[in-house]
Amino acid sequence: MIPVPDVPAPWLGSLVWLVVLAAVSFLVTWVCSDKVGLRRTPYIAVLAATTGALGVGYVGWLGLGLADVLLTRWALGLLVAPVVGAFLTVGIRRLPAAERLHGRRLAVVLVWEGVVYGVAEGLLLSTLPVLMTWQMIHSLDWSGTGGAVARWTLPVVASIAVIVVHHLGYWEYRNRMLRPIAVGCGLMSVGYLVTGSPLTPMVAHVISHVSAIQRGVELPPHEHGAPPETYGLRVVVHDGTVTGRR
Repeated sequence: MIPVPDVPAPWLGSLVWLVVLAAVSFLVTWVCSDKVGLRRTPYIAVLAATTGALGVGYVGWLGLGLADVLLTRWALGLLVAPVVGAFLTVGIRRLPAAERLHGRRLAVVLVWEGVVYGVAEGLLLSTLPVLMTWQMIHSLDWSGTGGAVARWTLPVVASIAVIVVHHLGYWEYRNRMLRPIAVGCGLMSVGYLVTGSPLTPMVAHVISHVSAIQRGVELPPHEHGAPPETYGLRVVVHDGTVTGRR
């Protein structure tokens, strides 16, 4: 189960944290990639720093230790991670192969874009929204059938909302590509809810990022024009606007 503090935190406070998280998740992509045009390497640094600050701030506000959250049922979390990450990984492997990196350059990209970027997105999109919503429900002390349903559905709904808002900040994903992304990342959120281990979504995100890098699929923000074909859908983009599909 997801850990909770001995003294429940105010539910309204967790709601405020969730709203701030959703707003920041959009702004960090919209400002950095769409408005400023930041390249992917510094963008990942901004995303990781922002996500880390939100995570440390919220866990500290709850009164929990970072180890209490990160190490909860860690073995189960690692076991389930490849399963919940399979949807995006299978989809990535269906994409047409592009130029692949080799040698030292590949190693650097795997660490920075695979591990650092993957952990940051797993924390931002599939861990913190679930954790915040779970704490709200716990603080409200909902019981009975209604409480059980809320506990096992609302955290995933909140996470999917953050996933969608976050990816809308990328001009590349303001189209039907958002659907499989929301489903894939949402399954990672379900994995966290079931295992109670944040390692599940974080490692699952890393696995999907590594698969994309090995396949030669460019991760967002895209630095070479239009996004790649994905899940059998080709999106034709002109001046940041979707103009056609097939």
